[in-house]
Amino acid sequence: MEKPTFTREQLIPSSIASKQFGELRKKAQRVPQFITDNGEVDTVVLSYDYYEKMYQRLIDLEQKEEARVLTERIERLEKNPSAGIPWRKIKRTVKQDDR
Repeated sequence: MEKPTFTREQLIPSSIASKQFGELRKKAQRVPQFITDNGEVDTVVLSYDYYEKMYQRLIDLEQKEEARVLTERIERLEKNPSAGIPWRKIKRTVKQDDR
């Protein structure tokens, strides 16, 4: 996975973040802030608006991926119907596994 990039100004040691939280929140309204502990980023503070946009983008991407997977499965079944498994068989298997 590709890691996000940030500037040196966005890195805040946890000791400073705890003492200057108000200032940290103000900076996070403009650009996400990365709190470090022993030199490693462990927390990100960002504006709620930014969070909502990220969250909506994630939901959109998940829906697109689900649609893509379903489309692939349908196309595969259309090419080879015998590869399909009837729902009744799956349903029975799930019920038996629950016991």
